[in-house]
Amino acid sequence: MKKFLKPAFLLFYLLMPVSFFFVGLLFAKLIDAGKGQMLAAGAIVLGYGVLFAGLAFVTSFIIVRYTKHRYVVIANIVLSVLLVSFLLYFRIQYKNRNSPKPAEHEMKAPKPTAPAEKGNLLVWSAIPKKKHLQNPENDMGLGFFTPNFYDNPLLYFFGNVNPEKSVMEHAPTDSIVFKRRGQGGFDIAQAPPWLVPEHMKLDYDMLYFEIAALGREFAEVVVNTQTRRTALVNKYGGKIIFWPAFLLQVHSVEFPPDSNEKVRARPFEQASEVNLPYSFLKPVSIKNEWMQVELWNDDFRPIGKGWIRWQRNGKLLIDYSLLS
Repeated sequence: MKKFLKPAFLLFYLLMPVSFFFVGLLFAKLIDAGKGQMLAAGAIVLGYGVLFAGLAFVTSFIIVRYTKHRYVVIANIVLSVLLVSFLLYFRIQYKNRNSPKPAEHEMKAPKPTAPAEKGNLLVWSAIPKKKHLQNPENDMGLGFFTPNFYDNPLLYFFGNVNPEKSVMEHAPTDSIVFKRRGQGGFDIAQAPPWLVPEHMKLDYDMLYFEIAALGREFAEVVVNTQTRRTALVNKYGGKIIFWPAFLLQVHSVEFPPDSNEKVRARPFEQASEVNLPYSFLKPVSIKNEWMQVELWNDDFRPIGKGWIRWQRNGKLLIDYSLLS
Protein backbone atom coordinates (compact mmCIF):
# COMPACT_ATOMS: atom_id res chain seq x y z
CA MET A 1 0.00 0.00 0.00
CA LYS A 2 2.86 2.38 0.81
CA LYS A 3 4.16 1.93 -2.72
CA PHE A 4 1.04 3.55 -4.16
CA LEU A 5 1.46 6.63 -1.94
CA LYS A 6 4.99 7.62 -2.91
CA PRO A 7 5.26 11.26 -4.14
CA ALA A 8 6.32 10.25 -7.66
CA PHE A 9 3.35 7.90 -7.93
CA LEU A 10 0.90 10.52 -6.62
CA LEU A 11 2.16 12.95 -9.25
CA PHE A 12 1.78 10.23 -11.86
CA TYR A 13 -1.89 9.73 -10.86
CA LEU A 14 -2.44 13.44 -11.51
CA LEU A 15 -0.46 13.84 -14.72
CA MET A 16 -1.95 10.82 -16.48
CA PRO A 17 -5.63 11.91 -16.54
CA VAL A 18 -4.82 15.58 -17.15
CA SER A 19 -2.50 14.80 -20.08
CA PHE A 20 -4.84 12.26 -21.62
CA PHE A 21 -7.76 14.66 -21.26
CA PHE A 22 -6.02 16.81 -23.87
CA VAL A 23 -5.19 13.70 -25.91
CA GLY A 24 -8.92 12.98 -25.99
CA LEU A 25 -9.67 16.50 -27.20
CA LEU A 26 -7.12 16.18 -30.00
CA PHE A 27 -8.47 12.76 -30.95
CA ALA A 28 -11.99 14.19 -31.17
CA LYS A 29 -10.71 16.99 -33.37
CA LEU A 30 -8.82 14.53 -35.57
CA ILE A 31 -11.91 12.41 -36.27
CA ASP A 32 -14.23 15.47 -36.54
CA ALA A 33 -16.35 14.11 -33.69
CA GLY A 34 -18.38 17.32 -33.32
CA LYS A 35 -18.75 18.13 -37.02
CA GLY A 36 -22.31 18.96 -37.98
CA GLN A 37 -23.58 18.51 -34.41
CA MET A 38 -24.24 22.24 -33.86
CA LEU A 39 -24.74 23.03 -30.14
CA ALA A 40 -23.92 19.45 -29.12
CA ALA A 41 -20.45 19.61 -30.72
CA GLY A 42 -18.74 21.05 -27.62
CA ALA A 43 -20.25 18.44 -25.32
CA ILE A 44 -19.20 15.62 -27.66
CA VAL A 45 -15.59 16.82 -27.84
CA LEU A 46 -15.50 17.33 -24.06
CA GLY A 47 -16.87 13.82 -23.61
CA TYR A 48 -13.90 12.36 -25.48
CA GLY A 49 -11.55 14.26 -23.17
CA VAL A 50 -13.29 12.98 -20.04
CA LEU A 51 -13.34 9.41 -21.40
CA PHE A 52 -9.62 9.43 -22.14
CA ALA A 53 -8.88 11.01 -18.74
CA GLY A 54 -10.91 8.36 -16.90
CA LEU A 55 -9.22 5.49 -18.70
CA ALA A 56 -5.79 7.03 -18.06
CA PHE A 57 -6.53 7.45 -14.34
CA VAL A 58 -7.46 3.77 -13.96
CA THR A 59 -4.49 2.70 -16.06
CA SER A 60 -2.10 4.74 -13.91
CA PHE A 61 -2.73 2.44 -10.90
CA ILE A 62 -2.06 -0.64 -13.00
CA ILE A 63 1.18 0.87 -14.33
CA VAL A 64 2.36 1.81 -10.82
CA ARG A 65 1.76 -1.71 -9.55
CA TYR A 66 3.98 -3.35 -12.17
CA THR A 67 6.55 -0.61 -12.87
CA LYS A 68 9.72 0.35 -11.02
CA HIS A 69 9.99 3.72 -9.33
CA ARG A 70 12.63 5.17 -11.70
CA TYR A 71 10.47 4.45 -14.76
CA VAL A 72 7.54 6.28 -13.18
CA VAL A 73 9.82 9.28 -12.55
CA ILE A 74 10.82 9.27 -16.23
CA ALA A 75 7.15 8.97 -17.20
CA ASN A 76 6.35 12.00 -15.03
CA ILE A 77 8.97 14.04 -16.89
CA VAL A 78 7.57 12.97 -20.26
CA LEU A 79 3.99 13.67 -19.19
CA SER A 80 4.98 17.10 -17.83
CA VAL A 81 6.59 18.05 -21.14
CA LEU A 82 3.58 16.68 -22.99
CA LEU A 83 1.18 18.64 -20.78
CA VAL A 84 3.07 21.91 -21.29
CA SER A 85 3.03 21.27 -25.06
CA PHE A 86 -0.73 20.70 -24.98
CA LEU A 87 -1.29 23.89 -23.00
CA LEU A 88 0.79 25.92 -25.45
CA TYR A 89 -0.97 24.35 -28.43
CA PHE A 90 -4.46 25.06 -27.14
CA ARG A 91 -3.42 28.55 -26.08
CA ILE A 92 -2.26 29.30 -29.63
CA GLN A 93 -5.45 27.79 -31.06
CA TYR A 94 -7.56 29.96 -28.76
CA LYS A 95 -5.71 33.15 -29.74
CA ASN A 96 -5.99 32.34 -33.44
CA ARG A 97 -9.71 31.65 -33.16
CA ASN A 98 -10.39 34.91 -31.34
CA SER A 99 -8.07 37.11 -33.35
CA PRO A 100 -9.62 39.23 -36.14
CA LYS A 101 -10.18 37.24 -39.30
CA PRO A 102 -8.26 38.26 -42.42
CA ALA A 103 -9.90 41.24 -43.97
CA GLU A 104 -12.10 40.49 -46.91
CA HIS A 105 -10.00 42.73 -49.14
CA GLU A 106 -7.21 40.16 -48.84
CA MET A 107 -9.22 37.85 -51.06
CA LYS A 108 -8.53 37.78 -54.75
CA ALA A 109 -9.76 41.09 -56.08
CA PRO A 110 -12.83 40.98 -58.32
CA LYS A 111 -13.11 42.79 -61.58
CA PRO A 112 -13.47 46.56 -61.08
CA THR A 113 -16.99 47.76 -60.45
CA ALA A 114 -18.50 50.77 -62.09
CA PRO A 115 -18.85 54.07 -60.24
CA ALA A 116 -22.29 54.28 -58.68
CA GLU A 117 -24.73 56.26 -60.79
CA LYS A 118 -26.32 58.95 -58.67
CA GLY A 119 -29.56 58.83 -60.65
CA ASN A 120 -30.08 55.17 -59.84
CA LEU A 121 -29.17 55.69 -56.20
CA LEU A 122 -31.77 58.42 -55.85
CA VAL A 123 -34.43 56.17 -57.36
CA TRP A 124 -33.56 53.32 -55.00
CA SER A 125 -33.50 55.68 -52.02
CA ALA A 126 -37.01 56.85 -52.80
CA ILE A 127 -38.59 53.41 -52.29
CA PRO A 128 -39.63 53.28 -48.61
CA LYS A 129 -42.52 50.86 -49.19
CA LYS A 130 -42.67 47.31 -50.49
CA LYS A 131 -44.69 46.98 -53.69
CA HIS A 132 -45.74 43.73 -55.30
CA LEU A 133 -44.42 45.14 -58.58
CA GLN A 134 -40.93 44.53 -57.18
CA ASN A 135 -41.62 40.82 -57.53
CA PRO A 136 -44.26 39.96 -60.14
CA GLU A 137 -44.63 36.41 -58.81
CA ASN A 138 -44.99 37.76 -55.26
CA ASP A 139 -42.55 35.11 -54.00
CA MET A 140 -41.57 36.54 -50.63
CA GLY A 141 -38.32 34.63 -50.11
CA LEU A 142 -36.93 34.04 -46.62
CA GLY A 143 -36.38 37.59 -45.47
CA PHE A 144 -33.62 40.15 -45.96
CA PHE A 145 -29.86 40.51 -45.82
CA THR A 146 -28.42 43.86 -44.78
CA PRO A 147 -24.63 44.35 -45.08
CA ASN A 148 -22.56 45.60 -42.17
CA PHE A 149 -20.91 48.50 -43.99
CA TYR A 150 -19.67 50.05 -40.75
CA ASP A 151 -17.21 47.18 -40.27
CA ASN A 152 -16.88 46.01 -43.88
CA PRO A 153 -16.36 48.74 -46.50
CA LEU A 154 -16.71 46.12 -49.25
CA LEU A 155 -19.59 43.76 -49.95
CA TYR A 156 -18.44 40.97 -52.25
CA PHE A 157 -20.69 39.06 -54.63
CA PHE A 158 -19.89 35.48 -55.60
CA GLY A 159 -20.98 33.29 -58.49
CA ASN A 160 -20.86 29.51 -58.38
CA VAL A 161 -19.34 28.29 -55.12
CA ASN A 162 -18.14 24.99 -53.70
CA PRO A 163 -20.13 24.38 -50.48
CA GLU A 164 -17.24 22.28 -49.15
CA LYS A 165 -14.94 25.32 -49.13
CA SER A 166 -14.99 28.41 -46.93
CA VAL A 167 -15.78 31.92 -48.11
CA MET A 168 -12.09 32.86 -48.06
CA GLU A 169 -11.32 30.13 -50.61
CA HIS A 170 -13.59 31.67 -53.25
CA ALA A 171 -12.86 34.55 -55.60
CA PRO A 172 -15.60 37.21 -55.74
CA THR A 173 -17.06 38.21 -59.09
CA ASP A 174 -18.10 41.75 -58.16
CA SER A 175 -18.55 44.07 -55.21
CA ILE A 176 -20.06 47.19 -53.70
CA VAL A 177 -17.66 49.79 -52.30
CA PHE A 178 -18.99 51.91 -49.43
CA LYS A 179 -17.54 55.27 -48.45
CA ARG A 180 -18.10 57.24 -45.27
CA ARG A 181 -19.70 60.66 -45.56
CA GLY A 182 -18.02 63.64 -43.97
CA GLN A 183 -21.13 64.40 -41.89
CA GLY A 184 -21.60 60.76 -40.89
CA GLY A 185 -23.25 57.77 -42.47
CA PHE A 186 -22.31 56.00 -45.70
CA ASP A 187 -22.70 56.28 -49.45
CA ILE A 188 -21.98 53.84 -52.26
CA ALA A 189 -18.81 54.80 -54.12
CA GLN A 190 -18.82 51.94 -56.63
CA ALA A 191 -21.38 49.32 -57.55
CA PRO A 192 -22.18 46.95 -60.43
CA PRO A 193 -24.38 48.55 -63.11
CA TRP A 194 -27.05 45.88 -62.62
CA LEU A 195 -27.50 46.54 -58.90
CA VAL A 196 -31.12 47.25 -57.91
CA PRO A 197 -31.61 46.23 -54.25
CA GLU A 198 -34.98 45.69 -52.62
CA HIS A 199 -34.64 48.72 -50.34
CA MET A 200 -31.97 51.37 -50.15
CA LYS A 201 -32.02 54.52 -48.06
CA LEU A 202 -28.47 55.03 -46.83
CA ASP A 203 -29.23 58.24 -44.96
CA TYR A 204 -31.19 55.92 -42.63
CA ASP A 205 -28.55 53.15 -42.85
CA MET A 206 -30.98 51.01 -44.85
CA LEU A 207 -29.80 48.61 -47.52
CA TYR A 208 -31.83 45.42 -47.85
CA PHE A 209 -31.47 42.49 -50.25
CA GLU A 210 -34.18 39.86 -50.45
CA ILE A 211 -32.90 36.40 -49.46
CA ALA A 212 -33.75 33.72 -52.00
CA ALA A 213 -31.82 30.88 -50.31
CA LEU A 214 -29.60 30.38 -47.28
CA GLY A 215 -26.57 28.10 -46.81
CA ARG A 216 -23.99 27.46 -44.11
CA GLU A 217 -21.72 30.35 -45.13
CA PHE A 218 -23.43 31.96 -48.11
CA ALA A 219 -26.77 33.64 -48.68
CA GLU A 220 -28.28 33.87 -52.15
CA VAL A 221 -29.75 37.36 -52.48
CA VAL A 222 -31.72 39.16 -55.17
CA VAL A 223 -29.39 41.87 -56.48
CA ASN A 224 -31.76 43.17 -59.15
CA THR A 225 -35.44 43.28 -58.27
CA GLN A 226 -36.42 44.04 -61.87
CA THR A 227 -34.74 41.05 -63.52
CA ARG A 228 -34.68 38.83 -60.37
CA ARG A 229 -30.95 38.36 -60.82
CA THR A 230 -29.30 36.73 -57.80
CA ALA A 231 -25.79 36.49 -56.38
CA LEU A 232 -24.16 34.92 -53.35
CA VAL A 233 -22.81 36.90 -50.39
CA ASN A 234 -20.98 35.96 -47.22
CA LYS A 235 -23.88 35.77 -44.77
CA TYR A 236 -21.55 36.70 -41.89
CA GLY A 237 -20.73 40.00 -43.62
CA GLY A 238 -24.07 41.39 -42.52
CA LYS A 239 -27.29 40.56 -40.74
CA ILE A 240 -29.92 37.99 -41.67
CA ILE A 241 -33.43 39.25 -40.88
CA PHE A 242 -36.25 36.77 -41.38
CA TRP A 243 -39.70 38.04 -42.29
CA PRO A 244 -41.31 38.09 -38.82
CA ALA A 245 -38.44 40.09 -37.29
CA PHE A 246 -38.37 42.43 -40.29
CA LEU A 247 -42.09 43.18 -40.23
CA LEU A 248 -42.05 43.89 -36.50
CA GLN A 249 -39.60 46.74 -37.08
CA VAL A 250 -41.43 48.51 -39.93
CA HIS A 251 -43.50 51.64 -39.39
CA SER A 252 -46.83 50.24 -40.59
CA VAL A 253 -48.48 47.70 -42.88
CA GLU A 254 -51.53 47.80 -45.14
CA PHE A 255 -53.48 45.66 -47.57
CA PRO A 256 -52.89 46.18 -51.31
CA PRO A 257 -55.76 47.97 -53.09
CA ASP A 258 -57.04 44.76 -54.72
CA SER A 259 -56.88 42.70 -51.51
CA ASN A 260 -59.89 40.93 -50.00
CA GLU A 261 -58.19 40.41 -46.64
CA LYS A 262 -59.82 41.81 -43.50
CA VAL A 263 -58.80 42.76 -39.98
CA ARG A 264 -60.22 40.07 -37.72
CA ALA A 265 -60.80 39.76 -33.99
CA ARG A 266 -58.84 36.51 -33.71
CA PRO A 267 -56.16 34.76 -35.82
CA PHE A 268 -58.33 32.54 -38.02
CA GLU A 269 -60.44 33.00 -41.14
CA GLN A 270 -63.82 32.42 -39.48
CA ALA A 271 -63.27 35.08 -36.80
CA SER A 272 -65.44 38.19 -36.88
CA GLU A 273 -64.22 41.31 -38.64
CA VAL A 274 -63.00 44.38 -36.79
CA ASN A 275 -65.04 47.25 -38.23
CA LEU A 276 -63.29 50.18 -36.57
CA PRO A 277 -62.23 52.87 -39.08
CA TYR A 278 -58.44 53.21 -39.11
CA SER A 279 -55.64 54.84 -41.09
CA PHE A 280 -52.63 52.66 -40.25
CA LEU A 281 -51.88 49.15 -39.03
CA LYS A 282 -48.94 48.80 -36.62
CA PRO A 283 -47.44 45.27 -36.26
CA VAL A 284 -47.43 44.03 -32.66
CA SER A 285 -46.69 40.30 -32.84
CA ILE A 286 -46.61 37.46 -35.36
CA LYS A 287 -47.96 33.95 -34.96
CA ASN A 288 -47.35 31.72 -37.96
CA GLU A 289 -49.26 33.26 -40.89
CA TRP A 290 -51.10 35.77 -38.72
CA MET A 291 -50.01 39.17 -37.44
CA GLN A 292 -51.51 41.03 -34.51
CA VAL A 293 -51.79 44.73 -35.28
CA GLU A 294 -52.77 47.96 -33.59
CA LEU A 295 -55.24 50.13 -35.47
CA TRP A 296 -54.09 53.75 -35.57
CA ASN A 297 -56.02 56.87 -36.51
CA ASP A 298 -54.71 59.88 -38.46
CA ASP A 299 -53.11 61.23 -35.27
CA PHE A 300 -51.02 58.05 -34.95
CA ARG A 301 -52.90 56.99 -31.84
CA PRO A 302 -54.05 53.40 -31.27
CA ILE A 303 -57.81 52.89 -31.31
CA GLY A 304 -57.98 49.11 -31.19
CA LYS A 305 -56.34 45.80 -32.04
CA GLY A 306 -56.93 42.96 -34.45
CA TRP A 307 -55.35 40.19 -36.50
CA ILE A 308 -54.49 40.09 -40.20
CA ARG A 309 -53.16 37.32 -42.39
CA TRP A 310 -49.81 38.56 -43.68
CA GLN A 311 -48.81 35.58 -45.86
CA ARG A 312 -50.36 32.51 -47.39
CA ASN A 313 -48.41 29.60 -48.90
CA GLY A 314 -45.25 31.66 -49.25
CA LYS A 315 -47.03 34.64 -50.83
CA LEU A 316 -46.96 38.05 -49.17
CA LEU A 317 -50.46 39.48 -48.62
CA ILE A 318 -49.54 42.94 -47.33
CA ASP A 319 -47.56 46.05 -48.21
CA TYR A 320 -45.40 47.73 -45.60
CA SER A 321 -43.86 51.13 -44.97
CA LEU A 322 -40.35 51.18 -43.58
CA LEU A 323 -40.40 54.78 -42.38
CA SER A 324 -43.83 56.38 -42.63
